[in-house]
Amino acid sequence: MDIFSLSSREISLLIYLAQNRAAEKEIEITTTQLANFFKISQQTASRCLLKLNEMRIVTWKSSPKGSLVMLTSQGTHILDQLRFELEKALHPDLTFIELKGTVFSGRGEGKYYVSRPAYMKSFQSQLGYKPYHGTLNVRIGNNYIDHLDLIRGSWPVIIPGFESEERPFDDVLCYPLKVIGLEDKVAGIIPRRTHYGANVLELISKVCIRDILNLADGDEIVIEFPLTHD
Repeated sequence: MDIFSLSSREISLLIYLAQNRAAEKEIEITTTQLANFFKISQQTASRCLLKLNEMRIVTWKSSPKGSLVMLTSQGTHILDQLRFELEKALHPDLTFIELKGTVFSGRGEGKYYVSRPAYMKSFQSQLGYKPYHGTLNVRIGNNYIDHLDLIRGSWPVIIPGFESEERPFDDVLCYPLKVIGLEDKVAGIIPRRTHYGANVLELISKVCIRDILNLADGDEIVIEFPLTHD
């Protein structure tokens, strides 16, 4: 599901709901309010909400005063996509998005996940290489959090999740990146679920980035997300 699958009315409704904090919590709203705001019939407003609910973009349930509505993670991702596309439209000469962050040691979970055979097979087929068994954890600087949010709204390579005897494994979103000073290909990975905060990016490559660049915890690295492709 992406922004190009939705009508302008559905995107407008999604924006309106987010402006009323539905991305953060359930909000109480009526189809009469929506109808009045968008100058449409109450039936049209109801159908629009129902469709967004069926597409799992919002959750919608009845309440004593109307409806309780909240954006799902897919709904917020669609808004991130919209922001990304608008940024490119407003800055057509922009060739990359820059990030700066500091390296830190994780708990070793990146190595565990990346080394799962099902993930490894998908990494190789979709990224073109087998990643080193481990991730480089980068805490993005406060001045670059907006840039990271923009990247999250772009079009990732999706590494599909799978079921194992141990537990289910979720999809992993991959974003091709460039680390300044490193010639090898790099991808930023964002699991659907992560124990890190929203300011952390995990990097994979076929080489150990930390060793190749001689990085220690606290060292700063510069990352670029290309907006043009050869």
